[in-house]
Amino acid sequence: MVEGNMSDDNRDPVFYYSRERRLQRASQTVRDAHQQPKRRGLIGLLGGRGNFMILLCIILIIAMLSLGNYIIKRNDGPRLGGNMLDLSMIREEEGLILTLIKRAPARGEIFIGEVDIMVSPAGSTQGQGEPFVHKIYFNPVQTETYNIALPFTDDDFFVILRTIDEQRAIRLQP
Repeated sequence: MVEGNMSDDNRDPVFYYSRERRLQRASQTVRDAHQQPKRRGLIGLLGGRGNFMILLCIILIIAMLSLGNYIIKRNDGPRLGGNMLDLSMIREEEGLILTLIKRAPARGEIFIGEVDIMVSPAGSTQGQGEPFVHKIYFNPVQTETYNIALPFTDDDFFVILRTIDEQRAIRLQP
């Protein structure tokens, strides 16, 4: 062992490479490539334009899926006890026919049993005319169609469907 090399263990190591000195002697394109660009705004926070575009695409896809899901659920029509209902009113010669189509979903719980239907003209006040009341039974089948003749001649009606646990009110016009 050499005594002179061990005398100062705490001294800093000597570097013979200086990046700054190397970049001073390099060409302008090399200097530009090693400069750190200042990133500002949202694009800078995301790490660049490519990452920003990916984030924007993800946000747009989520928004489109949410909107599509909302539209599908909104256009599904009224439900009663898990069953999907299609209600329409048709004017046939002198009378009206209420058509109710019950569709059971592919999965999940459905209501099977008695359903009370009450139809009342929307323009009538209390004391003018009696509401029409009818009972039907939902059976354990995929699709059922009910046609009910109504004794009204008006053009605007409230249809109230009621089960033991649930009630739905729908406004219909022929």
